[in-house]
Amino acid sequence: MIPDRSRAQELIDQLPRQTWHERSFAYWAEKQLVANDSWWKPLSTAVVGTATTTMSLFLRLGFRKVVVDDLHKLTDVLERERNRPIVTVANHESTADDPIIWGVMPARLRWQPDCTRWTLGARELLYKHPLLNGFFALGQTIPTVRGDGIYQLAVEIGLRKLNENKWVHVFPEGKVNQEAKMLRFKWGVGRMIMEAERTPIVVPMFFTGTKQIMPLRQKVPVPRPNPLKSTFYMRVGDAVDFAPLVSEWKAARAQLSSEEAVQLDEQVRISIVDQLWGSVNNLKVESAVKIHELGLDDNQ
Repeated sequence: MIPDRSRAQELIDQLPRQTWHERSFAYWAEKQLVANDSWWKPLSTAVVGTATTTMSLFLRLGFRKVVVDDLHKLTDVLERERNRPIVTVANHESTADDPIIWGVMPARLRWQPDCTRWTLGARELLYKHPLLNGFFALGQTIPTVRGDGIYQLAVEIGLRKLNENKWVHVFPEGKVNQEAKMLRFKWGVGRMIMEAERTPIVVPMFFTGTKQIMPLRQKVPVPRPNPLKSTFYMRVGDAVDFAPLVSEWKAARAQLSSEEAVQLDEQVRISIVDQLWGSVNNLKVESAVKIHELGLDDNQ
């Protein structure tokens, strides 16, 4: 079940190229997929490093209090010598979550390509102009089309990055959710975990504080922090290892008919995303306790 490395290229070849914007999008999608041009690494590092450094200042100056618990559970995995890729998953409070949440990363990691995330982001919100196409492509944001399912180009590019031992971040709710209960997670992240050549190390996260500074349906969609009131809290959970489950799935699948294999694939995807939802939800419950202890309830 390892994906054909050419599938992503086939999907890119099928992209329309009638307008300047369409040609620009197809160009950057292909550059992002391969990411091996001599200019790619320094430009991408500059965009990601500058964005995360700016968000670090944004958190420091725009919020009354910023608290991050157990960030080492992510940074330790990133910094150690590893032979497996990384997937992080988190809730999704606002359209500004990425890059704001990465302002918590230590300065030593912001300019290291192997320690910066690739992420799936809504194409209709981000890739709206040829200049933005280049910016977000270099910013390692993979254009995702809501409703296009788990076999769309974004998931194929995400798999390619995992097969290159990269870090891919996903907001599995699939859209901004500012309600009290998290949405059920989409299956795309389950497919990436199952079909990566080496099963990723998965790190769950929960954060809160961005929906207060960027509520849905505001007239001007820009963050509006209040340095006298706004607070931000993040909690990183223990890594989840799906390698045993994936090994069992591959062994069982080899004994099944095509129809039975499809049914098993779905069952395992559901099992993975349900477990991830539970991990993030547990972090949410733990975070509520810590937020209350810190006296930040009124600002959440």
